[in-house]
Amino acid sequence: MSRFHLVCTAEATPKYCRMVRLWAWSLRNRAGALAGSPLTVTFNDQADEQTAQWLRRLPAADVSISPRISRSHREVNKYNALWAPGLENTEWVVLTDCDVAFIDDLGPIADLLKDVDFAAVPEGHDPRNPPPGRPRNYKAIRNYEQLLLSETGLSLEELATHRHPWFTDRWPCTTYPYFNGGFIAIRSSRLAEFRDAVLDMSRRLYRRARRNHPNPLRFLQRFWNSRWDRTPWADRFCIGPFFRQRYADQVALAVVAIKLGLRYRVLPHCWNWRTLGMGHGEELPIRIIHYFEPALGLPLDRILDPAWIPTYAASDNPGKKALAELVAEYRSSQ
Repeated sequence: MSRFHLVCTAEATPKYCRMVRLWAWSLRNRAGALAGSPLTVTFNDQADEQTAQWLRRLPAADVSISPRISRSHREVNKYNALWAPGLENTEWVVLTDCDVAFIDDLGPIADLLKDVDFAAVPEGHDPRNPPPGRPRNYKAIRNYEQLLLSETGLSLEELATHRHPWFTDRWPCTTYPYFNGGFIAIRSSRLAEFRDAVLDMSRRLYRRARRNHPNPLRFLQRFWNSRWDRTPWADRFCIGPFFRQRYADQVALAVVAIKLGLRYRVLPHCWNWRTLGMGHGEELPIRIIHYFEPALGLPLDRILDPAWIPTYAASDNPGKKALAELVAEYRSSQ
């Protein structure tokens, strides 16, 4: 039995195929103690045959194909990877996004996962630059405590034990854990119940947050909240839980972990690095970089192009520098 099995979900498009190749290559060449771990890429609906053949030439690598989970909620399709074949033959399943690359030895993750069933990294953005159109006191989820109380069945006193300082006085300002889906680890003995529960929760939260809700009261509540959410008065005037619909799959992560009673750990930022100064524990060395475009300013379809590499390699931003060095190594190896 392997200790770790790493998985991701992709589309059969040039952009995703470039990202998946870098994902798999960086795992095999940069992940240190985990470099030889089994990996599986799951394609939604159909695979790109050339990329599939390239992946299968790597040691302990596999490709699977599954019908996509949703055509309206694109982000939830990442959970398709949790049904990949062979995941019962490992101790830990590690799910990442495709726009993730492995930069340094992943060996220390073993100690961080001791005595827990689930681990993930906080959601967050550059604290110096709030997302466009949002005030500095912006919260990723409004009235999150109400949502957790209603979905987990815990009392307020029980729920209070889940408060965490990394979420209290800094983005995402949710008091309770709110995870980014770029890197999550699930103990395989809890995988079956977790994947069913997170998919069900994602679907329910997505329907709850839709703009055209058939329930008139829900419709009016969402309309009202959307008008106040990005203002300094949002905490006073927003009614009930409110979050962006597309992020329902991320909102579901902590809700399900708490509801199932999973022992969990909030991982430091270096395990899903996006920018310096997040305030979420250890930032360097960068173990895993999440290079989605708002973080590093690089369009994802250009990830393997050479033109941006010199500029990023000369940058003072450690993420840009690390990504440039990695892609340069990848290009020289092909």
